[in-house]
Amino acid sequence: MMTQKKLLLVAAVLLMAFSFGALAEGADFPKAKQIRMVVPYGAGGGVDISTRILATPAQDILGQRIDVVCMPGAGGQEGINFVLQQPKDGYTLLVTDYGPLVTTALTEEVSYDLSDWVPLVQITEVVPTFFVLSESPLKDVAEWVKTAKDKPESLTVAHGRHLSVPHLPLILFEKTAGMKNTHVPTTGGSEALAYVLGKKVDVGASVPSTIASTVKAGTVRPLAVCSLERVATLPDTPTMKELGYDVVLPAWYTVFAPKGVPEETLTVLEEKFIEALNSNTAKEMAAKANVLLTPYGRDKTVGLYEGTISSLKTILADVVKK
Repeated sequence: MMTQKKLLLVAAVLLMAFSFGALAEGADFPKAKQIRMVVPYGAGGGVDISTRILATPAQDILGQRIDVVCMPGAGGQEGINFVLQQPKDGYTLLVTDYGPLVTTALTEEVSYDLSDWVPLVQITEVVPTFFVLSESPLKDVAEWVKTAKDKPESLTVAHGRHLSVPHLPLILFEKTAGMKNTHVPTTGGSEALAYVLGKKVDVGASVPSTIASTVKAGTVRPLAVCSLERVATLPDTPTMKELGYDVVLPAWYTVFAPKGVPEETLTVLEEKFIEALNSNTAKEMAAKANVLLTPYGRDKTVGLYEGTISSLKTILADVVKK
């Protein structure tokens, strides 16, 4: 029979073995298989573009292939649930804005709690932007408001999915301006842009990175941005606040891991992703795509995530009937 001293010694050895095993597992990551970064939007939109800017240098730094997978089905819930159903090993991650993850959870029944996610790294902060075709008769926001008030719901506005990042400021704008438009939901910013280019709608709501090339080409004209200050990539475009409307709703594109991924793995991902976003490759890709990189680690992203949840609860209570 073992003495109490021997039992304590065995326990200590087992604890050390477990700890070393966990450290080894973190050190070996990500040698086992490729990493998947799931985007709950269609290809070509702002989240997809930003994810690829991160993934391209990150796979070289990590020494492992990274697949960017777009899953826009069920309003983004297909992609979110897919990530949740995978092993909690850090090989399957979610990259999203607050739309399908937070807003949907606050307005609909979902399969997760907001505490089930660990915000890991912010890629960029984006600003919802309203835009029209260059030849549109709507020359500015004032004319948009006047037309919508004179003929309620006569103007159509394409945005992302219901209550997405571009959609919420539209709802808030209508409430503030006292007007009504016909909302046209799409799979994401690239489809909203396509609707405007195809003259299927009068106005589009997306983000600067999605419309930048068409603005530069002169085919699309931005009307306003929903931020406190003007956006560097669209310096001539006024803010909604400048125009007299208190519509300020910028959003983050952030990498999330499901709760349960080992801390050692989270640390590796955080450090290497920040290194990737600070690389020349990421900076060059971001410049071409008109994406302003704002790489934050967990020290900031956790606070931003929690602050967004709090803010959206307040906004949704006022503008959305659950």
